[in-house]
Amino acid sequence: MYRKVSALLCGMLLGCSAVFASPADNYPERPIRIVVPFVAGGGGDFIARAWSDKFSDTLKQPVIVENRGGGNTVVGTELVTKAAPDGYTLLLVSPTISTNPTLLPNLPYKTPEAFAPVGQVITYAMGVAVSSALPMNNIAELVAFAKKNPGKLTTATSGEGSATDLAAELFMAATDTKITKIPYKGAGQGVLDVASGHVDMLFTGMSQLKPHLDSKRIKLIATSGLERLKSAPDTPTIAEQGYPGFQAVVWWGVLAPAGTPKEIVAKINEALRVSLSQPEVAKRLAVIDGVVAVSSPAEFEAFLQKEIATWSKLLKPSDSNKAKK
Repeated sequence: MYRKVSALLCGMLLGCSAVFASPADNYPERPIRIVVPFVAGGGGDFIARAWSDKFSDTLKQPVIVENRGGGNTVVGTELVTKAAPDGYTLLLVSPTISTNPTLLPNLPYKTPEAFAPVGQVITYAMGVAVSSALPMNNIAELVAFAKKNPGKLTTATSGEGSATDLAAELFMAATDTKITKIPYKGAGQGVLDVASGHVDMLFTGMSQLKPHLDSKRIKLIATSGLERLKSAPDTPTIAEQGYPGFQAVVWWGVLAPAGTPKEIVAKINEALRVSLSQPEVAKRLAVIDGVVAVSSPAEFEAFLQKEIATWSKLLKPSDSNKAKK
């Protein structure tokens, strides 16, 4: 009789412990995928793959980087909003996540309500490159040409509302010029078209520019941060070339589907801190002069709210999107 009662009590205790177990206790138990809402070969792809292997080592599970470009990042982003909120599907995001709510009023999801912020992970300034076929070698010459030929100069972007698109907008506002923007699904094809002379210029990360700078198919005429880049110490910033205070930087962060348990979000955030602090990752990110600073989920949520509010005041939906309303 004593044995039966003991067994019953043990069973009840085990049952209670299972009921009160944290969702994060056994996380992760299977592969994790990071959805990059840009095509392969672009800046987002480079960022994700720079730390995904160390992220995998930290969580002791395979990590799959999945490129789902299209629709100005909407295709990949919507995919994540429909995923189970269990920490096994994550989304790498850039400024586009905060500009799309204004530029694309009919999004199939709500930002930031459809997401659980995990953390901002990295920021970096961009290079300003022009086709080697063009005669300009600095910002003054570029601006002079643009002013003399309004709209003739073309710049590749990674889509409306992307960091490269916003940098172009900020540049035109600062220099009082009109430059025609040519949108792409990612930075990779845009760089190729500048290198081949089909497009005149672009703003993008140094990792995208370096191969073409080495082959002298493009020229680096400026960088977009307040300070010179370590990878291009001889190239002056736009701020140094007559536009004090000019700054246009890229930031990247990680989101999970809304409803993901806070314990799991915290575990992912800690894994990001560990993986991005590895020397090998720092070496990979050095090519874009990336500054790693993993924020807390609360900090990233506040940052997103502020970014969305800021761009809602500064941007207007494109005419094509107005027509769809």
